[in-house]
Amino acid sequence: MHWLDWLILFGTLGFIVGYGVWKTRKDATSENYLRGGSDNRWWAVGLSVMATQASAITFLSTPGKGSWMAWDSSSSISGYRWR
Repeated sequence: MHWLDWLILFGTLGFIVGYGVWKTRKDATSENYLRGGSDNRWWAVGLSVMATQASAITFLSTPGKGSWMAWDSSSSISGYRWR
């Protein structure tokens, strides 16, 4: 990798860690840290969980589907056939 790639990588990681430390500087107890001060709305938590799950499913299943199936438009209606 080029030195600029390393600079961007470590700069991004440094920003993420720095932002996390800055945002949690006032959390004195572990319960307050883990629960976020109990001021999160139910719908915001639900959307966050749904988006995280959808992202993980997409990230894991899309490459898996491509490796298990081959494209062949003449073999079936959907255009896929099992290897």
